[in-house]
Amino acid sequence: MTHTDRVGTTTLLEIDWQNWIADIGHDRSAADRAREVRHAARVRGWPVVCTRYLSRDPADQPRFDPDSPAASFLTGLGPEPGDPVVTKHDRDIFDVPETASVLARLGTDRLVLTGVMTDHGVALAARAAAARGLAVTVVADACAATSAGAHDDTLAGLRAAGAQVLGTAELVSR
Repeated sequence: MTHTDRVGTTTLLEIDWQNWIADIGHDRSAADRAREVRHAARVRGWPVVCTRYLSRDPADQPRFDPDSPAASFLTGLGPEPGDPVVTKHDRDIFDVPETASVLARLGTDRLVLTGVMTDHGVALAARAAAARGLAVTVVADACAATSAGAHDDTLAGLRAAGAQVLGTAELVSR
């Protein structure tokens, strides 16, 4: 049975682990923990979906060209063979119809999120997923925001909205 044959699958949704976005995150070590979460997901057989944020403006060359160093995925957080990649041109990955199609094809009923920016793409994905009836877990220390304060405030708001917020060690040990 492949992960696409399962019903009720937990899926790891990685939000925008690209150089240009990670460079402005408040916690550069969040990427190391996101790699740990990815490893745990693979061990558990969870599908991994990578997202990326590209500019629509050809003049914004570093962020328009998916092959540019700025738009490239961080080492160890790019797609592996078979991993879906969903490209967005705004902050909310659920504004891209392909996202819902990919998650439905995978039989996803629970999302685990890592990524940058906690206070933008991660929060929007968490709220949109919950609005679609998915259970949501945000791995707090495997995310980075525009600032430590924005990170903490966003996580508190997501927790209050019903998202589960865990640390990497807690997720990995479950």
